[in-house]
Amino acid sequence: MAQDVLHKRGHEQGLTVESLLAEPVLRGRLLGGKAGLRRPVTWCLPLAELPPGPGPQRLAAGADLAGIAVYATAAELVAAHDCRRLLAGLAARGAAVVLARLRPGTEPDFGPLMRGADSAGLPLVRLAPEADYHRVSRLVAVKAIADTAHVLEYSVRVHRTLGEVFAAGSGLPALARAMATLSGGSVMITDQHGELLARAERDRAASDAEWQELSKAVHEQQGYAAGPVDAPPADYTSDHASGHGHPGAHDLVAAAPWGERLHVVTAPVRVAGEPYGTVAVVEPVLPPGEHALAQHRVIVEQGAPLVASEILRQRSVTEAEERSRDDFLDTLVHGRFTDAHELQARSRHYRFDTEAAHAVFVIPMQAVGPAAWAQSLPRAVGALRGMSGFTMAALMGQLLVVVAEFGDLGEKAELRRFGRQLHRLVADRTDGAAQVAYGRAAQGAAGVAAGYREARIALELSGRVPVPEVCGYEELRVFAAVEAAANSAQGREFAAEVLEPLRRADGQTGNLEEVVLAYIAESGNLNAAARRLQLHRNTMLYKLERASRALQMDVRSAETQFTVWLAHRIETLNDSLRVLQAELSPPA
Repeated sequence: MAQDVLHKRGHEQGLTVESLLAEPVLRGRLLGGKAGLRRPVTWCLPLAELPPGPGPQRLAAGADLAGIAVYATAAELVAAHDCRRLLAGLAARGAAVVLARLRPGTEPDFGPLMRGADSAGLPLVRLAPEADYHRVSRLVAVKAIADTAHVLEYSVRVHRTLGEVFAAGSGLPALARAMATLSGGSVMITDQHGELLARAERDRAASDAEWQELSKAVHEQQGYAAGPVDAPPADYTSDHASGHGHPGAHDLVAAAPWGERLHVVTAPVRVAGEPYGTVAVVEPVLPPGEHALAQHRVIVEQGAPLVASEILRQRSVTEAEERSRDDFLDTLVHGRFTDAHELQARSRHYRFDTEAAHAVFVIPMQAVGPAAWAQSLPRAVGALRGMSGFTMAALMGQLLVVVAEFGDLGEKAELRRFGRQLHRLVADRTDGAAQVAYGRAAQGAAGVAAGYREARIALELSGRVPVPEVCGYEELRVFAAVEAAANSAQGREFAAEVLEPLRRADGQTGNLEEVVLAYIAESGNLNAAARRLQLHRNTMLYKLERASRALQMDVRSAETQFTVWLAHRIETLNDSLRVLQAELSPPA
């Protein structure tokens, strides 16, 4: 969608010069400086009591007279050495208006003052002799306080209305509807990335996609606040965008996906200074009414803290649910339920069928990328299977653990297909280097614990022997077959007795164990084994002779080759089990 940032800035308005001139004592007395009629007025001070002006180098640092109505006699102004320079200096310091009181029976030449006021854009007002300083300053004070009180009264009413909705715990949609009712416009609530969290429409039923597009556009346009602003259209001047003193509210005009140009009043949603999102009131009338804009700014500023609290509450609930889910999954895969009653109660809560077959998948997360992305993985895994059975995922240390339900104890092709889906899910963030390992599908909670153990063994073996990027425990049939022997004292003694002589005989001639294993892997082909190890054929022969002497068996015989191969497999599996011993224990 084409974006059209037309006008955006913080607004400060309450009592203005224009509204002050509506008072009888000042009505019809403007002499010049009409361009500054929208300047806000907060107080009145005599010219003689103004603080000294800053030097030229500090003039742009701040407007120390912002909102001040400067009261002086006409004679003082006319008698000034350079009245045009005086007015320009007051305008640069932020003064709102200059009030020039006539003395009875006098009519000085206001020509230079009027030209100076027009040049500086500083309103110049002629006061009647009866308009003394006390009368005028009291008028300014009463008007400013009355305006502030009106804004505060409306703010309290808005806050009370929205607070009642928030206290009811109805969520973000209810807050959006309440703000839409108060403003008479549409309301959007977005997160810190511009994603639409809730909306309430008052004028036009747009689609979800159109509102999402508009929320993204508004989010991107807010980033331009510090930069130059595009010129507004001829029918939308900066005067239309002025409003009450709400430093947190900003206005912008954007082109909607459905073709309209909308005025949007936004306020940031923050918690402890951190951005959580944005509240925006969308006004379809361009230019909007000034009174409506003032109300909209109050609404978004009063609504933003309540929206922040609701987002924080929802996040807290979500995080508590995720922690509870992660705890259940951790207890499930490790078989650590205290008794059958606890298992049944927690299984019912998470809809885990203790009679169904489940398989466990594990994926190392070291190279996944940003932590925020890794935290979103469990939800993404759940979306892979939709409603096709129980699926639960959690980050456990450096592993993503997934438990998925499969019918009929899980067909091998079905397990492999789901494993490939998981691999595709993380492969983009790991440059295709993700490794997925899974165990066999088994029934009940004990089956899940057994499957997790097998998946961890398969993952540990994947770092020691060549395996596909998606590998199941059952595919490592050899290791599965020798697991019982690897766990026994006899198996460990057998592996040590076979391999230790080869290691002792290594000396300066290289790894004899590696030479024999390469020879076995090439099915006894001497030349192929030599090429694999990048050795000369004669060197290979010499090493095999030394290995035969160390083993006191002929390496060229099939029985010797099988003996070495089996010992190596038992030791590899033992190394993997030793790494996992601190975490895993055989399921009950």
